[in-house]
Amino acid sequence: MEKKKGGDALPLREKVGYGLGDMACSMVFNFMSSYLLYYYTDVAGIAVGAAGAVMSAARLVDAFANPVVGMLSDKTRSRWGKLRPWLLFSAVPLALSVVLMFLTAQVPSSARGAYAMVTYAAFCLLYTVCNVPYSAMMPNLTEDPGQRRQLNMSRMALASTGGFLSMGLAMPLAGLFGQGDEHRGFLGLSLLFAAIIITLVLFCFFNTKERIQSPPVPFSLRTLGSTVRKSTPWVLCCAVQFFHYFATATRNSTTLYYAKYHLGDQDFASLLLAVSAIANFVCAFIGPALAGRVTKKAISLWGYGLFAGGSALMYLAGDSLPAIFLLNCVINLGAGLAAGVYFLILGEAIDHSEYAVGVRQEGLLTSMSMFMVKLGIVFSSLLSAFVLEHGGYVPDQPQTEEALFAIKANFIFLPCAAALVCVVLFLFYHLDKEYPAIHAELGKKHKQM
Repeated sequence: MEKKKGGDALPLREKVGYGLGDMACSMVFNFMSSYLLYYYTDVAGIAVGAAGAVMSAARLVDAFANPVVGMLSDKTRSRWGKLRPWLLFSAVPLALSVVLMFLTAQVPSSARGAYAMVTYAAFCLLYTVCNVPYSAMMPNLTEDPGQRRQLNMSRMALASTGGFLSMGLAMPLAGLFGQGDEHRGFLGLSLLFAAIIITLVLFCFFNTKERIQSPPVPFSLRTLGSTVRKSTPWVLCCAVQFFHYFATATRNSTTLYYAKYHLGDQDFASLLLAVSAIANFVCAFIGPALAGRVTKKAISLWGYGLFAGGSALMYLAGDSLPAIFLLNCVINLGAGLAAGVYFLILGEAIDHSEYAVGVRQEGLLTSMSMFMVKLGIVFSSLLSAFVLEHGGYVPDQPQTEEALFAIKANFIFLPCAAALVCVVLFLFYHLDKEYPAIHAELGKKHKQM
């Protein structure tokens, strides 16, 4: 196994380059999570139930592609490493797929549903091809826990910057590009984001190096089954990913509906979504800094506790914009704290699986974690669209009390319940105490390879 001394510091250019990779992924991911359902229903004119079905079906296909990409990346061997080549060859196709999606409104109405399905499925698959190997990279760049914290800090800080660009500035930029024409506005946004994706993903590729490369690993159901049985921390990571992304995707995708129809202020949605990105940026520094002083379990419990508590209080805030804004800050601070240490937890869980099973499968195990992300989003798309349709939601019309309650359920109640589940899951997480001994044992193993 090729590796660099654990204590050697990584160059600043590499830390920034690694973070820029997630800035691109976060930007496009948050853009789709926050605005695509609205684009399909209120701009492209696709019925809300059909739009939810399109997004859910595409995400479901994509979810099952995650482990395939993980297995293939584990078998990859090249002069660039195991994982970096996937970034090189996916950047341009991913950017093109973003533009193609936002041509849906210009397709004849009879073909829009099918076109939306094909282009969204293509985007999801290409995002997986790029993001799964990227997410598996950090443990391969360095074994040193301190250097991993710095990489994670860079990743989360720049990812939140991408989130701010996509969530906080999307609607103002769409207005600027479209000049009153939402079709043209969203298309202009997609072209801008496509150019940024290509630039940042390629910068990440050219400025990172995989120093720790385990031999290609053939896929084995027996090995995966052993991991499920023996590595409880990794199983908990997967479960948390499902509920975390169900909560955040449901909340983000209905923020614009909540602001437009419940609060009567569509522009307020951009402010609420921008807070999410700003909170993630702040927590990108707070989370890793706290991780050196308190357990990651404690940080996660506090984070999801704030998310659930702020959501419950949001119901009592009524139409008070200052109260809603303040509670939105609390909710996003909680989500940011939990997200800020998640990939540190995942990296240690992958180390634990190697210790417990004897085989290192960072690509497959990361992809299975991402599989749970996609399932959470699929479930969010299905359930939130069902709730809106069941409540009688009609685009661009005054909403009934039932429809307003449906919007509130998506924005407040469902995310609150999912955050509470994450609290319960972390009560069973105990790797913080066990990890130092595991890290030492793996260090001895790697020196002998």
